[in-house]
Amino acid sequence: ELILVDNGSTDATAEVLASLIAQPAYRFARTVRVPVNRGYGYGIWQGLLAARGETLAFSHADQQCDAADVFTAYHELFRSRSPHSTLVKGRRRGRALQSRFVTSVMSVVAGVVLGYRLRDINAQPKLFPSELLEDLSAPPNGFEFDLYVLYRARRAGYQVRTVPVEFGPRAHGVSKWATSVFSRWRTMLGVFRYIFRLRLSGGA
Repeated sequence: ELILVDNGSTDATAEVLASLIAQPAYRFARTVRVPVNRGYGYGIWQGLLAARGETLAFSHADQQCDAADVFTAYHELFRSRSPHSTLVKGRRRGRALQSRFVTSVMSVVAGVVLGYRLRDINAQPKLFPSELLEDLSAPPNGFEFDLYVLYRARRAGYQVRTVPVEFGPRAHGVSKWATSVFSRWRTMLGVFRYIFRLRLSGGA
């Protein structure tokens, strides 16, 4: 199944999606409509809650990563000796030096504070058994969602495997967090605060 989350769009997204999934070729797809955008993480969470599969995955819709990467991650999951306790995520290639630096700083801080090696935290896709949802008791609404999923998976004893993904320019839409150096670091500071909140709350 393919779930397309309309995360509070104020343009014609709902109408476009409805016309597309009405076509016989796309009967495997359906939409989840979030009336008001409450954040990146909230939108993904609503999509995951609506999913019916035994294996779940989420990825961005801006096509910076190939949608077929999900299938690569799926095959990697079942190369594991314990697919029911494994999470597979992307490992981005082809990124600018500044972006790689920001990602590295986030990974180092998260690893030191939380005690787990968490590399390329926001890389897509992320694929895992549906049972992991039971461990995601209080997911954040914002950009911290990827960090939370990885951290909770590691706390639950999951192995994390990676697959290389090509990370190209955004095909659609405009970034709401990386429009400038200032916006990038403002977002990063929010993530750093969340990392320390996770540690102080015991990972809840």
